[in-house]
Amino acid sequence: MTHLAAYLAQHTLPEAERDIVLALARAGKYVNAAVRLRDTFKDGSANASGDTQSSLDITSDAIFVEHLTDSGVVRTIGSEERDELVTCADARADYFVAFDPYDGGSVGDANITFGSIVGVWADNPLGAPDGIGTQLRIALTILYGPRVTLLLALPEAQGVALFELDEVGEFLLVRDNITIDKHSTYFAPGNLKACATSPAYRALVDHWITGGSKLRYAGALVTDIGHMLLKGGGIFAYPADDDYPQGRLRLLYEGAPLAYMLARAGGVGVTTDGTPLLDVVATTPHQRTTLLLGSPENVRTALDVMHTDR
Repeated sequence: MTHLAAYLAQHTLPEAERDIVLALARAGKYVNAAVRLRDTFKDGSANASGDTQSSLDITSDAIFVEHLTDSGVVRTIGSEERDELVTCADARADYFVAFDPYDGGSVGDANITFGSIVGVWADNPLGAPDGIGTQLRIALTILYGPRVTLLLALPEAQGVALFELDEVGEFLLVRDNITIDKHSTYFAPGNLKACATSPAYRALVDHWITGGSKLRYAGALVTDIGHMLLKGGGIFAYPADDDYPQGRLRLLYEGAPLAYMLARAGGVGVTTDGTPLLDVVATTPHQRTTLLLGSPENVRTALDVMHTDR
């Protein structure tokens, strides 16, 4: 079977980008070990986005920062767990890497699959006038569940590649060229409480329920997107509400990398007003956004339903 390093060697990538992907994979192995050893329960502290942290939030953040710094090619590191960006003064290149090291912490302490979300840019995308997708090169997720799996989207590759961590600590390719269908019956409705104040979102949820769609919602964004990719499609929605009028999820750490990954697989990622996520200009690291992610026809229908006059 093909190892991750061999797979990367088969693609036209700068050496620095191969080094970054391998550093992220190594970090994922250490996070997986920490999952088995560390407390996943919340301790009352909060991260830069105001989310309650567990010790695993802090540990996984430190692991990713250490491995990216050691790669020697990452100039700037952004983490959902940190207020400020980390600058690596001795880096040999200008790559910018942003990540959510422990996505799904609200369900991780219940032994439900969670994961890490990572985006790799050729340079700092904050303030880029053409949008946060400017120079976004690679998106990667790692799921820590019954199996540890890594999903990888590269700029020149067709579709998305799936790797699985074997017993001796190697990520092996198990599926390549993963794409999703234009339409699917699966739906994952995040932030259902918004139905109480948003007639548009209530109408969308009613559309799914009465239209024969199948509920697939894990409570962890990275897990829901993994399901979408491996099951051939679907839609994930997370609208704004009164507490978070701009949306709750982060553009840099979650929205942009996953939109890029889905785009490589034939899917789309937009805000609930229809703006492509990769075209949104990010002005701050913790900028929030609404999300519609998934199969193109499902997303288009969701926008139609939400923006029908009522």
